[in-house]
Amino acid sequence: ETDMDFWRLTVNEAVEMFRGRRMSCRDYVEALIERSERFVDLNAFTQFAPENIRSAARKADEHQADGGFLGPLHGIPVAIKDCIDVAGMATTAATPSLKDHVVNRTASVVTKLEKAGALVFGKTNMYELAFGITSNNDHTGPVRNPHDPSRSAGGSSSGSAAAVAAGLVPAALGTDTAGSVRIPASFCGVFGFRPTSGRYKTDGVMPLFPTRDVPGSFARSAEDLLLLDAVLCEQSERPAIDLRSLRLGLPGKYFLSGLESGVARAFAETVDQLVSWGVSVVEAEMPEVSSWLGEMSEPIRAWELERALEEYLSVSGAAVDVRSLVAGIAGQYVREEFDGALRGADAKDLAARYEHAISISLRRCRKQYCVHLEQYKLDAIIFPTTPIAATALGEEGRVVVDGKEVSVWKTMRNTVPATFFGAPGVSLPMARSIRGVPAGLEIDGLPGADRKVLAIAAAIEAMQSKEHGMRR
Repeated sequence: ETDMDFWRLTVNEAVEMFRGRRMSCRDYVEALIERSERFVDLNAFTQFAPENIRSAARKADEHQADGGFLGPLHGIPVAIKDCIDVAGMATTAATPSLKDHVVNRTASVVTKLEKAGALVFGKTNMYELAFGITSNNDHTGPVRNPHDPSRSAGGSSSGSAAAVAAGLVPAALGTDTAGSVRIPASFCGVFGFRPTSGRYKTDGVMPLFPTRDVPGSFARSAEDLLLLDAVLCEQSERPAIDLRSLRLGLPGKYFLSGLESGVARAFAETVDQLVSWGVSVVEAEMPEVSSWLGEMSEPIRAWELERALEEYLSVSGAAVDVRSLVAGIAGQYVREEFDGALRGADAKDLAARYEHAISISLRRCRKQYCVHLEQYKLDAIIFPTTPIAATALGEEGRVVVDGKEVSVWKTMRNTVPATFFGAPGVSLPMARSIRGVPAGLEIDGLPGADRKVLAIAAAIEAMQSKEHGMRR
């Protein structure tokens, strides 16, 4: 392993190297710092202080030399999305009014990683205030897709996905409200995980709609996501997955219609591959997904956005309130979206509609989802993470796909349902090249079945690399 190749290591491989003293943390971070500086044009980071990282790496090496206890993530650099608090750093959410918002608390998700031995390797660039699904940002500049710098890295956790894909870090944290971990994972060809709602603590994470928000993780292997989840959730059991007794459902037209031709082809090939390994892939059309979601979306957004953000800003000691935060938004598109969401916040009947959405509609749709999986005896459902592959940078409204104009929001159609079902979803690379960029396969399971969903992804990844090795 020459240090030229340090950037290729997965989290698990790097952990092994540290434990076997085949690599020092200092040499490792030096290689990653050098690579991050070489790929500065990707614009993956909003804050990156090599001196702080070097000093943390020195401490990790000294701790190991003194025979100290080594946590499961000893020496592993992790990049943190810039809407997650790290004490002593600014949480800017890549928006102008928060550029000096230095916080004095660290989010639980980051504290857990640090307790396990991980080091914070900078804050990552993102869609402004996490309120979009591309990697455009009028304030901090766009994050470029490492596979094709003229395209979007996906959003809103753009920089986290790009940094992992480009080998700047082995793992990163993001957040996912409508698909903000899984979409960039798909666009950048890495593994991205959205846990069951409530699985990870959300203190110190800037909210949008708490009912749908979760912190999530990125890595270059499913094994790494299993390790990160074990640290973030303190659950280490791992279900054994036998592909020959696995039942995966094709959830029907809401997820599978209108796919970009390259995505449709890649998905069909992936399904054939799964079947050839003995997996049962069954038709399991989900009823009325759009109507389930339609009645909840707006009241949740209108009720929660302003209240949740106001609370975050006051607790984290920000110098602005929600209205001035919104007034200072750099992107016209983002400001319009925010204005639209806040306009509904004062509606007379909103409290009643919100109460109905949360206590009736949401419970009903979560139950219908669970019943659906149980009825078909499914371990999970599978579908392309994004119906279209990475769009061109700068495109915010309409995009041309297969010669037809579609809304860029179509990108998040497939990732939205899990955010209401409260279900865990993992995106894993499915195809290496659709118009020169990757695309992802999403696996969604039952709420609480996080370890199982990740273990299924790991079993698929293991078979893919075995076949790849045989073909080489």
